[in-house]
Amino acid sequence: MERNDIATRFQSKGVGVKSGAKPISVLLPEDLDTYVRNKPNRSEWLRQVIAEAVDKERSAQSQHQ
Repeated sequence: MERNDIATRFQSKGVGVKSGAKPISVLLPEDLDTYVRNKPNRSEWLRQVIAEAVDKERSAQSQHQ
């Protein structure tokens, strides 16, 4: 059965990403996968979590230099 949203389902909403950017994907353990998939806006949530982790890591690195 063909889905009616084929033309739009994978189009970017333009929130926090550059047009044409390649997505990053990861496999998660089952318990984490279930948790993340149950988030109401998981893409935005994941962007925020990753941004916070990067900021924390960069901050730690700059303190050691």
